[in-house]
Amino acid sequence: MTRLPACILALALATLPLGAAQAASKPANPTPAYARCLATPTGQSTLGMIQCAAAELAIQDARLNRAYQAAIARLERPRQKAALQKAQRAWIAFRDADCAAFFDEDWGSMARVEANACVVDHTIHRANALETFRKGY
Repeated sequence: MTRLPACILALALATLPLGAAQAASKPANPTPAYARCLATPTGQSTLGMIQCAAAELAIQDARLNRAYQAAIARLERPRQKAALQKAQRAWIAFRDADCAAFFDEDWGSMARVEANACVVDHTIHRANALETFRKGY
């Protein structure tokens, strides 16, 4: 596989559509560092792609946590906070199960890349949603 097609494949995997509800939301926008990482010689290998996804996930997970804490802070009543907490826990379980479905050891190494890209993409979408949760009310 040449460098350009591998990079294109990795970027395409990072932005896989997730379903009707998420497709209608703000598009997933990984950081420029993610694309730069994938464009490096190291980022062209399967292990490199997985490492790039892990680095991007750390950034997006921190963003998700900040957005969640800000959303919780915007809520006034304990039942509202409990409802968001329950939704967040359910979302984490969904994300993990959904992305695990992309990987099976029989499917080769690119399946692991797809599964990692799925986690990044889901996390970006959820952070986007939480950043606007109950704003303007």
